[in-house]
Amino acid sequence: MAYPVSITELTLETSPAMAEAYAALTYDYNPLHLDHEFSATTPFGSPIAHGTMALNLLIEAIDQSMADSEMTPYLDIRFSAPVKVGETIQTGGNRLSPTGNEYEIWVATLSGTRVLSGRLVMMGGEGQLA
Repeated sequence: MAYPVSITELTLETSPAMAEAYAALTYDYNPLHLDHEFSATTPFGSPIAHGTMALNLLIEAIDQSMADSEMTPYLDIRFSAPVKVGETIQTGGNRLSPTGNEYEIWVATLSGTRVLSGRLVMMGGEGQLA
């Protein structure tokens, strides 16, 4: 398979209603994500989106990018900044070499702050590099 040059760009606008729905879906009712009064007392100052919301958006972007691949994605990521509820995030990624199977990947706010970054390697069967 010829791998794409870049990862599909997907965008997600977070909102209080989305944070509530995501909390119900994941059973993560941490007040940091849902309670304005509580989160105002934290260093974040307001509710922040669940970190896995950004990760799931990235996984969907990878899935769409590699739809024809039978390889397994290996992710090495780091959450680097919070997403305030109400911010919009976008996925991105670029192949590191012209014919390779390794990518620099990220999720960032529209202002450019990377909230998640790392590396994607497409692996062959049984965990072998493609």
